[in-house]
Amino acid sequence: MADMMADDKQTSALLRRHQQIKRWEASDTNVQSHSIRDDKKVKFQNGCVFLAACSSGDREEVKKLLASGADINTANVDGLTALHQACIDDNLDMIEFLVERNADIDVCDNEGWTPLHATASCGFTEIARYLIEEGANVAAVNNDGDLPIDICDGDEMERLLQDIMTKQGVDADAARREEEETMLADANQLLKYDAPDGSPMINCLVEEQRHPKTGATGLHVSAAKGYIKVMSILLQAGVDVNCKDNDGWTPLHAAAH
Repeated sequence: MADMMADDKQTSALLRRHQQIKRWEASDTNVQSHSIRDDKKVKFQNGCVFLAACSSGDREEVKKLLASGADINTANVDGLTALHQACIDDNLDMIEFLVERNADIDVCDNEGWTPLHATASCGFTEIARYLIEEGANVAAVNNDGDLPIDICDGDEMERLLQDIMTKQGVDADAARREEEETMLADANQLLKYDAPDGSPMINCLVEEQRHPKTGATGLHVSAAKGYIKVMSILLQAGVDVNCKDNDGWTPLHAAAH
């Protein structure tokens, strides 16, 4: 039964990733990658042009864009960067090109997937080995609480990741719990927060720190991931149960989703 639940969880995660990739393939950004030199009259945002150039493998264009100030870690609507896409495309040459130019090797997309998560899920062992040699975090946890080894494809990939985790002394269960424990500690600190004059904050809303990209609060995250203890403490601290992120979602939306 446990194995079936694990398989269902992996299938769900991979299905979401597949859907995101399909959206990318149909996007203007990707379509433009096939004609980036053909129509100079069409104007696209710098980030879209950069991602398109990387996807098409046009190194000279990528170099020019970087020289003109393009962000190597720019992402599409799903949070996929050029490095994520190169990993999905099994394009080791572009991966090396980007990493050598200081692309963030542990950058997360909107689902918390790092390039190593993407590579592991695709079973591209050579790329995974390269990323690890360059310092990729094998203990990174995505939004579903999965390490790269949890969603990897193929026995060879699993052996590689397990060997590295053993050598690095990675405790998989501890890594999966780390985010919740960190959030629990932060929530307890918020609970202890007093007003500037030293009096307790009673019957007023406490403003949580928001994610710079999504506008999500700790209550959004804990509601989405089922961190009940964290939610309880945040609510005791007086955070806004109806706060909205940048997409207008409340924590209840996150929990229902």
